[in-house]
Amino acid sequence: MVKNSSVVYEDSDIIVVRAPSDEELEKIVKDIVFRRGRPVSWRELRRELSGVVGEDRLRKVLIRLIERDEIVEMIDGTFGLKGMEETYIPVKTKKRVRPLVPSKFRRRWGHLVEATGSISAAIQYLIDMKLKERKAKPR
Repeated sequence: MVKNSSVVYEDSDIIVVRAPSDEELEKIVKDIVFRRGRPVSWRELRRELSGVVGEDRLRKVLIRLIERDEIVEMIDGTFGLKGMEETYIPVKTKKRVRPLVPSKFRRRWGHLVEATGSISAAIQYLIDMKLKERKAKPR
C-alpha cells in the first residue's frame, strides 16, 4: 500500500485517502523500484498501486519517467532505475507487450533485437551473456 497519502476521512470501518499528484506518483513509482532493488513488472506496479491510481494514470506517469530517462524500460518489459540495465538479467516472458515509449526502446535495445532477429532471441542472448559474466567474475 502507498504510504504518505493524506487521510481525508477515517472511522472504525473505512479510511479514505487523497490520491497522489502526478509528481508524488512519480516519486512513489521510483521508490517502489528502489525498494525492490530490481526492475519491476507492470503487474507488480499495478498490484502495489491498486486502489490508489488507475492503469491509465500509471501508464502516463511511466511514459513521462521513461522519456526523462529516470526509468528504463528493460527488454523484457520490466521497469528499472537508470543503471539497472547494466546488471539486470532479463526474464523470459510468454508474451512481450508493446513498449510504452517505442522510440526510447529502439534506441536502447534496437541494435540487439536486429542482430538477434527478435525480442525473444535478444532476451535469451542477454540472459546467456549476463550469466557468463557472473561466472567469469571471481568471488
